[in-house]
Amino acid sequence: MQSRKNTARAVFFLSENRRNAIRAAVDIYSRARYNISMELLLENPELKVEAAVIDDVVRFEHARVIAHDEHAAIVKAGETYKCVFDDIDRAREYIARFGIRGKACLLNMPADAPAILGLDAAACKTFAYFAPMPPLPDGSVAIKRLAPSLAETVREAYVKHGAAGYTVEQVAALMRDKGIFGAIVGGKLAGFVGRHADGNIGMLEVFEPFRRRGLGRALAEFMIAYVMTFGRTPICDVFTDNAASLSMQDKLGMTAARGLTFWGALGEDE
Repeated sequence: MQSRKNTARAVFFLSENRRNAIRAAVDIYSRARYNISMELLLENPELKVEAAVIDDVVRFEHARVIAHDEHAAIVKAGETYKCVFDDIDRAREYIARFGIRGKACLLNMPADAPAILGLDAAACKTFAYFAPMPPLPDGSVAIKRLAPSLAETVREAYVKHGAAGYTVEQVAALMRDKGIFGAIVGGKLAGFVGRHADGNIGMLEVFEPFRRRGLGRALAEFMIAYVMTFGRTPICDVFTDNAASLSMQDKLGMTAARGLTFWGALGEDE
């Protein structure tokens, strides 16, 4: 009887080891194909920013690769899909084929993508920083990491201007996990910048009494340098109606994506 139990255990562990080996082999094969697809996307210099977005979230946020070839890359980080397609027809085809539903970030899209895909979303422009060295700040602004105890202050200022509706708890989690940094002027919080859950730079806000002093640029420069310390590509999204922020990205040396980016939910009305 004992011999049978030992044999059963041996078979179980052998099977488990075999399953693990298969999983590892599949993962290696999947990553190899993913790397090839990224190389194909990167061969098109017009899609350099879009390819960087996908590559960053896979390598640093453990996004799961759903599909990847010379026409598209679809990954899922948490509950959100990130997708880049070479044109809108390919987007419709792949969204239907892979059953993409729920929260989604769609890159390299035309202006009429929301109407075509049934997406309720405002247009953004995605930017990435590819220079080998970060911008050199003048050091005149004191920038400090903010404690989660300031989460409610940050949330109120951020949501006040129509930004994403984070809860206080979600902001506190970002402060712990990603970092939100504040500009301090005269001992007071003058503005802040942080990173979203996907690692992208965002949440840039300068309070009214401190505007037009270059604090927004100083915060952005600081965050670019901070992101680069992790070996990551600094990436951000800017609404297309935010002329001041769009202009600042150019001054910072950021590279703009070819098409538009839309954040929204797919398949909600079906």
